[in-house]
Amino acid sequence: MKKTYIITSLLATLLAVSVLGQSIHHEVKASLNISGNTITVNDQVTIPARLIGDTKTISFSLNKNLDVDIPNGQFMLSEPRSAGENAIYKVYTISLVQPGPGDLVIPFEYSGVINDQIKEGAAEVARGFSETSGIISEDGVYLGGSTYWLPSFEEPLFTFNLEVTLQKEWNVVSQGKRTKNEELNDQRYVRYESPNPDEEAYLIAGPFTEYEQMAGDIAVQAFLRTPDEELANRYIGVTSQYLKMYEELVGPYPYTKFALVENFWETGFGMPSFTLLGQRVIRLPFILYTSYPHELLHNWWGNSVYVEMESGNWCEGITAYMADHMMKEQQGQGAEYRQTTLQKFTDYVNVSNDFPLVDFRSRNNSAEEAIGYGKCLMMNHMLRKEVGDELFIAAYQDFYKANKFTIASFDDIQRSFEKVTNLNLQPFFEQWTKREGAPNLVVSNVTSEKEGDIYKIRFTLEQTQDSPPFFINIPVAIFTESKAKTEVVTMELKKQDYVLTCQGKPVRIEVDPQFDVFRRLDKAEVPPALSQLFGSEDALIVLPFESPYLEDYSEMADKWQKSQEAQNMKLQIVLDKDLDKLPDDQSAWVLGFENKFADAFDVTDDYAAALGNEDIDQIESLKESGSLVFAIPNPSDNAFTTGFVATRVQQAIPGLTRLLPHYGKYSFLGFEGERPNNVLKGSFPALKSPLHRNITYDDRVITTTAKLEPEPPLITQQ
Repeated sequence: MKKTYIITSLLATLLAVSVLGQSIHHEVKASLNISGNTITVNDQVTIPARLIGDTKTISFSLNKNLDVDIPNGQFMLSEPRSAGENAIYKVYTISLVQPGPGDLVIPFEYSGVINDQIKEGAAEVARGFSETSGIISEDGVYLGGSTYWLPSFEEPLFTFNLEVTLQKEWNVVSQGKRTKNEELNDQRYVRYESPNPDEEAYLIAGPFTEYEQMAGDIAVQAFLRTPDEELANRYIGVTSQYLKMYEELVGPYPYTKFALVENFWETGFGMPSFTLLGQRVIRLPFILYTSYPHELLHNWWGNSVYVEMESGNWCEGITAYMADHMMKEQQGQGAEYRQTTLQKFTDYVNVSNDFPLVDFRSRNNSAEEAIGYGKCLMMNHMLRKEVGDELFIAAYQDFYKANKFTIASFDDIQRSFEKVTNLNLQPFFEQWTKREGAPNLVVSNVTSEKEGDIYKIRFTLEQTQDSPPFFINIPVAIFTESKAKTEVVTMELKKQDYVLTCQGKPVRIEVDPQFDVFRRLDKAEVPPALSQLFGSEDALIVLPFESPYLEDYSEMADKWQKSQEAQNMKLQIVLDKDLDKLPDDQSAWVLGFENKFADAFDVTDDYAAALGNEDIDQIESLKESGSLVFAIPNPSDNAFTTGFVATRVQQAIPGLTRLLPHYGKYSFLGFEGERPNNVLKGSFPALKSPLHRNITYDDRVITTTAKLEPEPPLITQQ
């Protein structure tokens, strides 16, 4: 979801009455001059009488580079005032000379240059993409809410019709339904009608080749900058499947089309009725089954049920849960996905950057993503476990139906769940949306004794975090030699004793074995990973003084340092010649095969059993002609991680700099070529989990052949 939210001063009552048919309406006629980077707009704005009352002034915001006029003697336009040094817009006030009853129609005329160049600062590196507030260029056009290319009023929702004139070789994409697409006298005329209340209006333009198929009443489209019918058909095909799946899960698709639009810089945005993906992104084969369904689902969450930002962004978490997580769950990998989610929170979130869900607005760094996406995802998973799949789905269907094309909050989600389940869920929502932190779990005192025909398993659970206890329901798996069963225990104290029963001889217990509870992971539960380095509050990066690529590695270090600083973390840069040894009490990166500490990463010997002959052969090959990346525990203290990045291909270093933050869950990676292309990835084994305990008999461990099966997905793929 790509949004720009304006915190307004309107009374909350305006939100409640902003419903279909009562919104501000823009009737827009825009002309684009691509070579001149300019736009000319006539916008006839209708403001409903309910928003006017006795007021004699109306304020609006508009891009500061646009010269505006209102050619109507009924209105007086003030001189603009600045909204701040870095603001893209200025604020104007309209005085009504002769206020009258009924709706107010204001004719705006304005034009100017919009050419905010695409840039990547330190914060954008942390997020993994570049940004612009708005641009009209020979490469393409991107205008959205952040551009302030339409007059923006305090009322948050509006409807609009958009007519655009531009050169005939280009085309336009916006939300809503396209009702005109004509060529005349070397120009193209395009009209979109968007009758449903929106938060912002998009105008996307470029030299597109268009493809379309119908999925029932929905037009499934692809707008590609380079003609590629095979690629378009792949996207159109999976779109039809996803639409059916999400209509069954949530409710009717809210628009008349869904379009894949190829962007001229790398993005992953979901807008109402279309998604804007970068030209490299859309050609990655896995995107069809990862990011793409996520952006499609945003048409329900965030792009038709809007987010009341002041009380927390709920939509990223539920979208990740019903898209990214559910796709993995359908493949039997839900537990692994949740483990990675918890690992990110453990690695990136600390006392200095933690906050409750009600304070999440958008993702600007890895810690905010781990909370706003990850914690909210896990909250939804626990809510599903609390009420069951059927009621979970029914509650979200009720939430969607009740809040479609309005602004909603966590309170509205709670209201729907309580309505459907007849449960008091106030304590649950209070704990997981308004409290920061997470429980840390430890199991101890595990014993078993036979009483008659049953065994009694006794154990102690403790929450070891400094904060007060969380109220949590915890799955506990009991294994016999051939079977496994799971029971749920309730924990409300910092330390509690439990007794469970079993028919066969229990040989092992595992607490939260499938990562169903939101919690901090113990370091021994997870494999070493790059995320532990990128999430370190205070780390070291060691450059190879003798390397011919020292300058390139220095640029990598400098960019990562700025990215860490943008997230309030430290990364000190040193030369290997200035160190006697790697730190014992700090995470550290070692760069370059020539680094004097490179021998510390003899992974083909240390992890031979985990890697296998094929991976070992590939690592040896890449050591001679490619790029290798490793993350291993610090040998002195496994609370810290040591990372290694080295290449024989100098031109690959910028690509590695950009790519590696996106491979955070892996322990080892291999790349070929200058681009570079990933050809090897995986994780070294984790140490023994402190939440898994064998039950010994006469000091003997009895092995078990039993395994826990993945739980059924929330819904199966259509």
